[in-house]
Amino acid sequence: MPNAYNQAKIYANAALKLLKNNLVTARMVSSETIDKAIVSERGGSANGGTVYVKRPPEFIVRQGRVAQVQDALAGEVPVSINKQRGVDLEFTSLEATLSVDEFMKDESANSAMAQLAQTIDQDVNEVVLEFPGWVGTPGQLIDSGPDFFKMPERLDELAVPQNDRISLLSPADKWAFAGGLTNNAAQAQNLARTALESGRIPNIGNIDTFMTQNVPTLVTGTRGATAAVAGANQNVQFVTVRNDYKQTLAVSGLGANATVKRGEVFTIANVYAVNPRSKAPLPFLAQFTVLEDVTANGSGAATLTIANPIIVDGAYQTVSVVPANSAVITWMGAATTAFRQNTSFHKSAIKLVSARLIKPASGITAFSRDPETGLTIRYWQTSDGTNDTHLHRWDVIYGVVNTDRRLGVRGSGTA
Repeated sequence: MPNAYNQAKIYANAALKLLKNNLVTARMVSSETIDKAIVSERGGSANGGTVYVKRPPEFIVRQGRVAQVQDALAGEVPVSINKQRGVDLEFTSLEATLSVDEFMKDESANSAMAQLAQTIDQDVNEVVLEFPGWVGTPGQLIDSGPDFFKMPERLDELAVPQNDRISLLSPADKWAFAGGLTNNAAQAQNLARTALESGRIPNIGNIDTFMTQNVPTLVTGTRGATAAVAGANQNVQFVTVRNDYKQTLAVSGLGANATVKRGEVFTIANVYAVNPRSKAPLPFLAQFTVLEDVTANGSGAATLTIANPIIVDGAYQTVSVVPANSAVITWMGAATTAFRQNTSFHKSAIKLVSARLIKPASGITAFSRDPETGLTIRYWQTSDGTNDTHLHRWDVIYGVVNTDRRLGVRGSGTA
């Protein structure tokens, strides 16, 4: 048994190293590990558990001598640990594996871990669709410095901390941007080699920028170019939304039975963003994102679930004024069109929360944990004595949450 366990530990450690080498986004976001074993998904429903990640409180500065006591209302964001992902192999070459080096060179093991990494990165990137901010012109490639800098500029306007910023570009945007940064062929070749080797674009504006094929694509719904707010006084207080940080908004004019897709972004006439520190209006309209797919009724009316919430006073103020009844809503991007969602965000905007799966009651098992991402991989080998087959499987379980949607922005180029 000791030899079997040692071999299992080799498979767990080496697989984790291969997995980590193929991760991009999962290594860029903040992480947390739950210090307990989690039961896997069964029957299609997760019974693993839900944990809560805190959102820091905000305050306003008083003027004058008299104290104005404020409550420290720190929100808690729920994270479901319900994404169990894994790969399974059944082949004889593993039976002869005696070292990490041999395992690392195995083509099947490499391919399996690369695919698992791709899936994890896709899960992390998917929450980018919850960022309300979107700068540039949808559909245009980021092909110059000024295009790219619109994202960090918007982060600066919204007082996002300047340290630990990350940018993710699609392959098309990355190469368009690389071409815009170079003035001669020699420089272009050098930049290309660096990007191909590591996926990294040179640090620009104190932002670590990477190319990933897992930049999500938003396909907009069938809604028209404009709609309208249906009803006055559709604002909320922070205390009522401090955990989920979202609200509903009644709208009209979408078109009969029109659809609005999760991740769509819109502005409301005369509703401006505010400086998060001074609360003074900024020179651009506040942006909101739709958090759930919705279909309008036959009259073109619907209730959207949106973020950020509409808060017009106090330490958590997000907009300059309450939207007026019939205020025009304008959508980013044309209807029924696919748009790649490049992004810049602060590392703490997204959190990857992982746990360790339980130890199976049978077979040979070993675990390996990565301290950087928190991911714990479980290796499990079982054998079928009747058919003389040996199943090797590797599993991870985790959850992903956008802990603070204010700390990120999506970006497109300009025409």
